[in-house]
Amino acid sequence: MICAIVMGIMQTLPAVALLLPEPLATDSRIKTILYSPNEVYKFTGHYGYQSVIEFGADEQIMTVSIGDSIAWQLKPAGSRLFIKPIEQDALTNMTVITNHHTYHFEIHAQETASIDDAEMIFVLRFIYSAQVEQEMMTNLRGQDPVPDIMDEEVRKKLNFNYSIVGPDSIAPIRIFDDGEFTYFEFKDKNADLPAFYLVDPLLNESMLNFRTVDDYIVVERVGARFTLRSGAYVLCVYNETMPMDKIPQPEDESIWSKIF
Repeated sequence: MICAIVMGIMQTLPAVALLLPEPLATDSRIKTILYSPNEVYKFTGHYGYQSVIEFGADEQIMTVSIGDSIAWQLKPAGSRLFIKPIEQDALTNMTVITNHHTYHFEIHAQETASIDDAEMIFVLRFIYSAQVEQEMMTNLRGQDPVPDIMDEEVRKKLNFNYSIVGPDSIAPIRIFDDGEFTYFEFKDKNADLPAFYLVDPLLNESMLNFRTVDDYIVVERVGARFTLRSGAYVLCVYNETMPMDKIPQPEDESIWSKIF
């Protein structure tokens, strides 16, 4: 089968013979293609422009063999291959062997009217089935419901042993974790959310991504200590099953509470 990866006008081939590159939302000239060991990838370069083919991040190019080395300029660099047509009618084939895979290409060149042509490809990035499966699992995991804390058997597997120090205005009313994620519930569901930070033993803070699931803010981490920040307000969250020394705050600005 021949897979069309065209840096110009896509040629029409039978649908069963195509694995078409998908443009990224950020720039249509950066495209991805799913790797298959039984494909010949059709690659079209444009005169006056170089392109880069990116293989897996853990791959190293071992060998590049090309039929017409006069018409094409090639420069391998780690997991990337820079490629540029330099002769007219530059039609040939190319094989790239890395430490993990072998890739077969049919390559030819043509003119283009504009560097902004959306059908050009500045970067052609290979993705792999294991990578796609992992992303699918991540997306599915992101759709997992919050553990049902009303179910006694589920509740036994959760850690509610958290304490907090900080102002009531940004204090959650419930915190727990399931050994993988940490869940925060706030009284006012429509209030502006604070920023979430993970605190390491040296008190360095790293900002965390989070998502909203039902009434909970889900942080995809479990840690000994978190900091919540909203403007001038700062609240410390302590996981009592992973103790760290608490830093006291002024009495009139802080609260101590166990959250169940």
